[in-house]
Amino acid sequence: MKTLLYSQASPYARMIRVMAGVLNITDMQLELVNPFDNSQRLLEANPLGKVPCLLLSDGSALFDSEVIARFIDHSANHASLFAAPGAEWQRQCQYALVIGMLDAAVALRQEQMRAAEGLASDFWRGRYEQSLLRSLRQIEHSGIIAACELNAERIALVCLLDYLDFRHRNLDWHKVVPAVAKWHQALSPLPVFADTRPS
Repeated sequence: MKTLLYSQASPYARMIRVMAGVLNITDMQLELVNPFDNSQRLLEANPLGKVPCLLLSDGSALFDSEVIARFIDHSANHASLFAAPGAEWQRQCQYALVIGMLDAAVALRQEQMRAAEGLASDFWRGRYEQSLLRSLRQIEHSGIIAACELNAERIALVCLLDYLDFRHRNLDWHKVVPAVAKWHQALSPLPVFADTRPS
């Protein structure tokens, strides 16, 4: 039995939980952790102290969301979420774009937390916000939202958009990219998303 160490607010960990649901992974249990507690269990598995982290039955551990995502996709009998290795370069680039946007959204959240200590940077906050909005405009004209069939990049995108609603409501991205908002509205009620949405 595999164990996924996760936090409720982490969009990276949520992405793994959604993928596991889509792939119907039944041999993975969930264990809620707070990475800021620096628990011995998490630090022994991942010295970076980050989630998600997947504990395997042989005692080893996998970390970084993309490594875990590709592992569970490969382990599933019907692996299909990712573009084929060595092919579909545009799909792979789309996935990289969405993950980069997740990185920017999390970094923007960290800037908000630093503001409470009087350490926030207007330069970096503005850079992260513009990076997100610029990338969303590109997403709107890409093939990602041309369909609703779930794959790695679309799952990551829904997790990103929900995270923006959760942590960055002031961005008001729905008005900036209405076609993306309409696509998101169609997918968001699916149980794999509704049951894992941060709150």
